Amino acid sequence: MKRYLYLSFSIYLLAVSTARAQSGAQTSVDYDLAAETAVGTGDFTAYQLTANRHHVLATRPNTAYLRAKVSASHQLADDWTLSGAVDAVGAVHADHKAYLQQCYLNLRWKDFFVEAGTREQAPILRNATLSSGAFIKGNNAKPIPQIHVGTNGFWTVPYTRDWLQISFDFGYGKLLDSQYREDAFYRPGSGNTHYATGTLYHQKHLYFRSNPQKPIFVTVGIEHVAQFGGTGYNNETGTLVAKEKPGNLKAFWKVILPVGDSKYYENNALEDWVYGNHLGSMTVQLGWNIDQNHQLTAYLDNPFEDGSGIRKSNGFDGLWGLEYQNTTEGRQYVRGAVVEYLQTTNQSGPLHWDSGDYPEPIRHQITDLVTGDDNYYNHAFYGAYDHYGMSNGNGLLPSPIYNRDGFADYRDNRVKAWHVAVSGELTDRLSYLVRGAYREGWGTYGIPLASKHHSFDAMLQATYAAGPWQLSGAYAFDKGNILGDCSTFNFKISYHGKIL
Repeated sequence: MKRYLYLSFSIYLLAVSTARAQSGAQTSVDYDLAAETAVGTGDFTAYQLTANRHHVLATRPNTAYLRAKVSASHQLADDWTLSGAVDAVGAVHADHKAYLQQCYLNLRWKDFFVEAGTREQAPILRNATLSSGAFIKGNNAKPIPQIHVGTNGFWTVPYTRDWLQISFDFGYGKLLDSQYREDAFYRPGSGNTHYATGTLYHQKHLYFRSNPQKPIFVTVGIEHVAQFGGTGYNNETGTLVAKEKPGNLKAFWKVILPVGDSKYYENNALEDWVYGNHLGSMTVQLGWNIDQNHQLTAYLDNPFEDGSGIRKSNGFDGLWGLEYQNTTEGRQYVRGAVVEYLQTTNQSGPLHWDSGDYPEPIRHQITDLVTGDDNYYNHAFYGAYDHYGMSNGNGLLPSPIYNRDGFADYRDNRVKAWHVAVSGELTDRLSYLVRGAYREGWGTYGIPLASKHHSFDAMLQATYAAGPWQLSGAYAFDKGNILGDCSTFNFKISYHGKIL
């Protein structure tokens, strides 16, 4: 990890130096400084203050950080732009004391890019501030370093008379939290039986959208991620057994699609039925331009971890949402609003006929297709779909970092939740953000809760902008037995400056 960060930092400095040395070229260099603190009572910083913020503010209570970012952009030619950033954070009472949150280089040509490094990626379709979060490629956890190519937003396909737009991204990366997972495994009393290190990461999405300027427009598409490679450690029998998965070029090819193993029953290897841990979300979204400045969007993000989810055998599971956007210039008391319902209780049913719990003769007696117990965000080999304990997807499924005993998997991935958020401006300089959620949890199919858990989380935030300065204050709380009773006051000050 250190070598990766040093190399990225050196490349970035070289790019900035080269850009500044070229006379007449359009070059900009900016910097951002920020300080934030959260103080209060309870076992954690209140949920709404940490959710969907790339895990910058720690979940531990009474925490603070200082942050400094330098970003540069240089126009190489008419259609070519080279940009990058280095973003460092120093924190107290947090899992990470000092680290690089972002360090990347981006080469852009027209509406396309190739990028290498660690960068905070915004959700493709979901509102980064108002939504509860994308189900697969969210903005809840620390960014994963990767090399990827894609479009900047949506690209209008030529010769379609502006009727068809496409957004895509395709890349490979590596999770950096191997030591974190190993430490969690050895934590006394955690109950962990397995963990994985050196895990590789593959992600992609493809979305099609009709002309968003028309009164009605439609968006459909898919997001897909996979964990692969690395080494898994299992101690269910009392002996720690290591098994290494290949991370060669063939593995990079095999993980693009969740293709099954035709010799599955002969090999009797459950984890090899499909190479890697695959997760995805299929989206159907309908937009309505009420007029030039007001838009209403309804959407469904349908999760899947195998074919049963793709066939929509998971009932009403998914993120069901309605978003309002107001683009009118000047002060608007309501700039945007989101109402969402999240359900993950079905998971295509509680049983999985090829789960390995029964000998082969009994399996053949099951005539129905029973491919349930999708166990969202959990995997037998790779463990939780998270990064440093925070969910890479929707945070309403309580992330493993909230497990007080250090258990490293998702304990409560069968939830029902309502989420509401509203933002707007009270004056030309003063804006507000209100977020709240109520959720209920039933544990997992494998380990159900004895009684239903619940929580109510809410936050009120006010932000004052004066030129390059921004000051914000917030109060948030949690009530219930999911995260416990937490009450947190939050203060942040930031400054944006320009070097070139």
